[in-house]
Amino acid sequence: MARMRRERWPVATVAVLLTAAGCARSGSELAGQWRLTWQGRIGAEHATLLLQPRGEVLNGSFRTAQSSVPLSGSVHGQELSFDVALAGPPPYRVRFSGTAQGNRIGGQAQPQDLDGRAFAGHGGEVSQQYYTWTAVRLAP
Repeated sequence: MARMRRERWPVATVAVLLTAAGCARSGSELAGQWRLTWQGRIGAEHATLLLQPRGEVLNGSFRTAQSSVPLSGSVHGQELSFDVALAGPPPYRVRFSGTAQGNRIGGQAQPQDLDGRAFAGHGGEVSQQYYTWTAVRLAP
């Protein structure tokens, strides 16, 4: 019986180390360029993301046809979230949160910093509380 326990010890140790390495590695697998599409208040909008994870910290840039702004957030396993400051008017942030699966990410985008006010866009329409978004990897 003691011999069986000793033989299982290395197998269990290797399994734990591989699991831990997979969790640590998942953030770094997000590194690179991604093509983001989200359903905004006036239809589909696009951006290019440059994601630069370091451990659980996520930095990078969010580039649209109009501007390029930094992003910051976090990574926990396959889950990620990041904030992007947009000029508006009025200026506000959008928090993107989602789940990565291979070369795809999907989730929700929620406007922030609006002090509880509904965002009135083109024609005075009121925005939803959140929008869906997806991203596909362009390059590592």
